[in-house]
Amino acid sequence: MRVLVIGTDRSIFDERSPARKRIDAYAELFDELHVVVLTPPGLRASKVRARLALYPTNSRNVFRRPFDAASIGERIIRERGIGCISVQDPSESGFAGWLLKRRTRRELHIQMHTDILNRAFRRNSWKERIRYYLARFVIRRGDRFRVVSERIRASLLAFGIPDGRIRVLSIFVDARAIAAASPAFNLRERYPEFRRIVLVVARLVSEKNIPLALEVLMMLLGECPDAGLVVVGDGPKRRDIEESIREWGLLKHVRMVGWQEDLIPYYQGADCYLLTSNFEGYGRSVVEAAASGTPVVMTDVGVAGDIIRNGETGAVAPIGESGALARALGRALRDGAAARAMAARAKREVLARPPQTWDAYLARYRDSFR
Repeated sequence: MRVLVIGTDRSIFDERSPARKRIDAYAELFDELHVVVLTPPGLRASKVRARLALYPTNSRNVFRRPFDAASIGERIIRERGIGCISVQDPSESGFAGWLLKRRTRRELHIQMHTDILNRAFRRNSWKERIRYYLARFVIRRGDRFRVVSERIRASLLAFGIPDGRIRVLSIFVDARAIAAASPAFNLRERYPEFRRIVLVVARLVSEKNIPLALEVLMMLLGECPDAGLVVVGDGPKRRDIEESIREWGLLKHVRMVGWQEDLIPYYQGADCYLLTSNFEGYGRSVVEAAASGTPVVMTDVGVAGDIIRNGETGAVAPIGESGALARALGRALRDGAAARAMAARAKREVLARPPQTWDAYLARYRDSFR
């Protein structure tokens, strides 16, 4: 099978990046894998090995990128006899895929990692609003869909896509390795000033809504004055978040530790994991926390209602509702036995869900193209 993939992740040109390692693994599944990436000028096309080739669009402006990707893709399809076009999102990459489908009459396979049809997505910014309407156009013209969660599957069904055209394949998390891992340090010893530790692991971007986590913490401090929030992650909103911490008088209660390679000590050392996102396609950090046996309190996004079910395997609150989140978090910290029992059920469920190995995941990934 020869496959053409169109995406936007420029890090695949860095052979040390996680994205590149995934692409290298995917290339072993097919006779040929050609990846076109929407990029600004400055990158070089490369044939990594016999089965894998990477092509940047090197577009003069952002609006040209889908059209340049389609032109490059059309040449590859004609020269290499590509049978399938797969796009890594239904908006920019998706539009390039639709152009190619029109020109070459190949099937369009759409990958969806974000719940882009969710109302909260288009409210996030004017850019997301454009992507939302572009995605609606492209999705109606897709042939098959690979989504990372039941939530996205439900969004597609509500949009009118037949169930038979949708395949659910979650993002791979090595839950067994996480559950068996030993922490490199003791989180409580690192932060002895906190009697209760609440953990957030996230990119510091607007949709993760870290200011909501700060609001929840302020409400929590009334009943748990010695609680602390540890935020692992980095991103463009970090400076704004740090300014909010100062303005709200939370310097004694929040630790911003940046991105960390080893998350095991954080998950295993925290009393509760908190997710405050406005939207998620999946929520990898939630699954990692569950695999660690950490109680989870989260907004109704991603794996909420699937892996994390309110009152059964964790606590789920409406999006943006600081009061509901604070009450749920307070209960989890106050009644540790009940929270740990729910966390244990979540851990058992995560450990039992397929695919349980990377090889099994790769086999399902390959099959999603057939």
